[in-house]
Amino acid sequence: MGWALLGLLLCGAVWRVAVAARVLRDARRHGADVRNRLSWALVALLNDRPYWWAARLAMMADDEARALLRRVAQEHELTSVASVRCPLCGDEIADALAVSEAGALTVARRGVLCGRCDFRLDACRHCRHFLPARLAYAGPAFAAGEGDDFTHGRCDRYREWQPVRDAYPHMAGRLEKIGYEYLSAPQRIQDSFFPPDECTSFALDLKRLRKSEVAWLTPQRRALLDLHSRVFGSQT
Repeated sequence: MGWALLGLLLCGAVWRVAVAARVLRDARRHGADVRNRLSWALVALLNDRPYWWAARLAMMADDEARALLRRVAQEHELTSVASVRCPLCGDEIADALAVSEAGALTVARRGVLCGRCDFRLDACRHCRHFLPARLAYAGPAFAAGEGDDFTHGRCDRYREWQPVRDAYPHMAGRLEKIGYEYLSAPQRIQDSFFPPDECTSFALDLKRLRKSEVAWLTPQRRALLDLHSRVFGSQT
């Protein structure tokens, strides 16, 4: 048992050294100085992703970068790494994704929707500010009896004056007894597939977008979008 474990550890060590050597060779090919080559190789002994998905992309010449972007897009059956495949009808939604100023994956613009079925990436259901009907709000439940429903809810970014029985049904009786008929409460969202016209605060929630079965929302995609923006210009 001990020898078997030792053998596995040795094989793992040899593999990591081989990975580091590959990083060293690739960094030299891209013109990195000796100090940086050795630094990235040492890091690669534990984790080589920072090199392949950050340092290497930053050193790429534009021609090589374009070739990489085309190849990766084709592997995902897309014309661009900024596009996504509509989960409802399968059409490609072109230039749909970008990287925000904060460095996060986001939608490229307002009104990112599928040209065939109108599926929207910037819908309320994909926004961090959206409170689906299943979530609790200001008490037992802001929408008592609505169950585990993601098709409608409220927005915690925008507020509006509402009758207390609509805004806080679980405590409306007590509020009315002390004289409240209307209160400012999170705006009601009747259809989470479409944002209100006045909304300018969409904030993409990747987990929610994945829940809609939009594929390939990875840190590697964010890195490739940075490269895409550098080579082709921002699509935002």
